[in-house]
Amino acid sequence: MSAMRSLVLRVIALSLLTSLLTPAASPALTFNSAPANNWGYVLGTDDSAPSLKQVPRSSSLEGDVKSEWKVNYKNFPENAQRAVQQAIDIWSRNFESKVTITVDAVWEANKNNQVLGAARAGYYFNSFPGAPDEDLWYPSALANALAEKDLDPKQSEVLLSINSTANWYLGIDGRPTANTYDLVSVVLHEVAHGLGFMSNAQYDRFMGTAFLSQPTPFDAYVQLPDGKSFNNFCSRSTDLGRAMINPLVWSGELGISANGGLKPKLYTPAPFEDGSSISHLDERTFDNRGPNTMMTPNMDQGEVFSGPGPIALAMIQDMLRKPPAIVATGIPAKPLNARAVIGDKYAIITFDSPECRRIDRVQNYKITINPSGETRTFKTTPYRITGLKNGTNYTFSITAENAVGISEPVLTNTIKPQSTPTLIEVDRISKVTHLASTTFRGKPVILYNDTGLNKLKMAIRSGDKWRITTVRRGLQIGQLSICKSGTGAKEKMYVFYGEFTRKDLILSTYDGKRWDNQTVDGNGESIQDYKETERRRTASDVSVSNGCAITKDGIQVFYRDESQGILLGAVDNGDGWEYEIVDGDLDTNGRTTGDVAFNLSVTTFEGSVYVLYDSVLTINSNDVVTSGEIRLAVRDSADTKDWIYETLDGPKSGNAVAGFATAISANKSSVSAAWLSARTNPLNNPTILNVANVTDGGSISTLTAPEFGVMGAPIRFDGAQVSYSCGKRLCSTNLSEVKLLSANLPLTDSGNVISFNKKRYLPISIDEKLVLIKR
Repeated sequence: MSAMRSLVLRVIALSLLTSLLTPAASPALTFNSAPANNWGYVLGTDDSAPSLKQVPRSSSLEGDVKSEWKVNYKNFPENAQRAVQQAIDIWSRNFESKVTITVDAVWEANKNNQVLGAARAGYYFNSFPGAPDEDLWYPSALANALAEKDLDPKQSEVLLSINSTANWYLGIDGRPTANTYDLVSVVLHEVAHGLGFMSNAQYDRFMGTAFLSQPTPFDAYVQLPDGKSFNNFCSRSTDLGRAMINPLVWSGELGISANGGLKPKLYTPAPFEDGSSISHLDERTFDNRGPNTMMTPNMDQGEVFSGPGPIALAMIQDMLRKPPAIVATGIPAKPLNARAVIGDKYAIITFDSPECRRIDRVQNYKITINPSGETRTFKTTPYRITGLKNGTNYTFSITAENAVGISEPVLTNTIKPQSTPTLIEVDRISKVTHLASTTFRGKPVILYNDTGLNKLKMAIRSGDKWRITTVRRGLQIGQLSICKSGTGAKEKMYVFYGEFTRKDLILSTYDGKRWDNQTVDGNGESIQDYKETERRRTASDVSVSNGCAITKDGIQVFYRDESQGILLGAVDNGDGWEYEIVDGDLDTNGRTTGDVAFNLSVTTFEGSVYVLYDSVLTINSNDVVTSGEIRLAVRDSADTKDWIYETLDGPKSGNAVAGFATAISANKSSVSAAWLSARTNPLNNPTILNVANVTDGGSISTLTAPEFGVMGAPIRFDGAQVSYSCGKRLCSTNLSEVKLLSANLPLTDSGNVISFNKKRYLPISIDEKLVLIKR
């Protein structure tokens, strides 16, 4: 499995957990965001370019620096990093922004040998302060430049993948040999895609239809010969599909001026080419070795791009301006799938826009609150309605308005707002995104990260106060899991966590007085191929997910190999770590070749280890997960041959995708598992909470509760109550009723229930603050 595919699936898995509900500072939510999925390529040809018209590139750069850039390298040879930095330095003199632009650069083999490089934006943002057009979705770097602030500091702005198998020229002087590809030139090209030189339209080659549900500023300026733009089509359209394989041009004023007054022609071959079509200048028109050849789709051996070129730069400047408005010609269609979500003295209204909304040119939406009859006007969804009374039933009627008239009304479901418990602060200073909790030597303990100071911290309950200490410094901490051994004064606590900078799995052990730290895996000499049966330490990214257990056979920890999409294990019985592959490598003996363990949970019962995890089976041409399973692996030893596998849920059970999030819990008599799944296709978010007794093969109980918002991670299960993210808030259920525990958002993580003063509390991270909620 290629690392790039694993990276794409990781982003997909995260996006599947993302609710539509974003933090509210006013009745209208601040902005919308969505992960970018389309990649832009540059393809290598077998032709050579021995007589270049460009002057070889100078290593000394001209012009003032207009933006700051940061590159996170993964698997990149040091001699290749210099070429990447040269391309970045060129872009820093051509793209202006007050916000630092972060690039995640990966050196990896691409399954398509012709692809020299691939890139995309990190995210798209819509309706943010400073957006020239509230209907458009701006890629991260453009959105940040317009907003003059980082709209999502946790996400990199550009994702870049360079094919490690290509025959590269790594110099920065622009003098490649006739049989090598100039790496600086490829990075220059790909960074343009990451900045936003990229259509977000998706083409279905089997049906000949196209999808453009989230048009970007690039799409706004793509034009047909008759003057019609992409924004003149419905979001799902066979007409749009036909347009994507016929001549298209750029209609932006600055791009036209840079091309001598002519509309620059775009690359639109038939049949459609993923990663190339539309998102490039036309190959035949601009492949003249001139200054504008950089953004053509193909690159010859020995070819050199000296810089972005005036047309590409002008097109990017066009994207930072407001495109021409489209005039409505009829009454707008009514909103689709309108839903009201329960809050504490508020409701959140969500709905889907009609497929032809852009043609309708909707100016406002109007909500009528029933039974009061009060009306409110807003422009974007989701929309938060405050001032409601808890315990009172409400419905909401919604209409769309444009310059021509008003749509038919649509009515939401009935909701009854609920009161929520008061949040109890534990640490008001730290910025917390990951945590785990337990009881150690009779005292409640919470381990958590502080992203502001890059620390791992521990809060332990002492009397009536929390005593907070620092465990580790200088680390970017990911998911945590806790195991314990011994009793009383001899009890030890083992804390496993991913470290995002080095991509390692780390163990910190606490004996009540001091911490001992060690790297479990990820710091090997090289990535070990999954086909190798004798296992050793690997250099793979093992920082994504983990879970641990302690049995008579020693300490056992299980974790995802992000680089290869497999589930690994490590056991220490006192003689050092021994490594294994648990799943994801074979389709025999009950195993799977799916991309496994984005989410995993571990527990022990009667000396056996239970590992619950997800397995992605298929993705479509748009890199959306279309099928996946939830799997259980059990063994009563530390022998790699003793694993027994079972698929609990998935397509064969009627759920297209299972395993968006997992939780597992053991009591004195049984082990129970909980997970999220989705039944329908295409898939955006989980809709079903599943609970099953997995020790005796019990039936699966399910819950759907759309009136509480989109289900997501984290979920925790104590054997009786399941807590889960509901619209990025916190809900709890026993499967017969649902309670809203926190109306604040966003929820980022939660621990297991802890007890003190004869009361039970759930530690959670809300808006990056560590708090408790009484259960």
